[in-house]
Amino acid sequence: MRRFFINKEDITDTHGTITGDEARHMTRVLRLKPGNTVILLDGQGGEYDAVIDEIQEQSVSVTLSASRQETPSSMPSITLCQAFLKEKKMDDLVRHLTELGMAAFQPFFSSRVVARPKGDKLEKREARWEKIAGEAVKQCGRTTAPSICRTTELKTLLEGLPSGPHTLKLFFWEEAQVSFKELGAMDTTGITDITLIIGPEGGFTPEEAELAKGAGCLIAGLGTRILRAETAPLAALSIVQYLFGDM
Repeated sequence: MRRFFINKEDITDTHGTITGDEARHMTRVLRLKPGNTVILLDGQGGEYDAVIDEIQEQSVSVTLSASRQETPSSMPSITLCQAFLKEKKMDDLVRHLTELGMAAFQPFFSSRVVARPKGDKLEKREARWEKIAGEAVKQCGRTTAPSICRTTELKTLLEGLPSGPHTLKLFFWEEAQVSFKELGAMDTTGITDITLIIGPEGGFTPEEAELAKGAGCLIAGLGTRILRAETAPLAALSIVQYLFGDM
């Protein structure tokens, strides 16, 4: 069944109104009609079965037949911090990482980053990632989209990382002496926050690795093979989801 987003404030009792891009997609692209059934997501963990009642030029009115609230997960929340990549690689990453279950996406600039959009160009990229994440949520069965954080510098990112006994911060560096595989033996009891930090096409510098170590990060590698910048985040998140998450 097709899934669409609805603003929670547009739901009243057993009725709701869908507007904006979602309404246009329902009517002009998919050409749904009154009587068709859909699933609606309110972006706050709520999921609703609905039947289309009326289609107007700018909105779609529905009747809600059932509702469900997402059960709070006991799994750690995973933030994926990715150095800016060239071209459209970040678009695909946001889509795939959303499917894999990341809770937040934090783009950043580091010393070897080549692509450095600024101002309106950067804001448009970030807005595009929010849209891509929303589309991926509808496809993969999640009820909430990951947070897309504003792009920052690596130094600022490291300074603002969460700390404490319930956090795990992994900084992936190809010259790391510790294999990520060894982390599988860690005691993960009580970990609620995991941060993964992945570098750009040229990787991190030794100075950046030292900064990360000083910020309390574990410096780890992904084995003997050198992965492409757009492959490493997917591998890292998949392994972390297997070890600590719901995969």
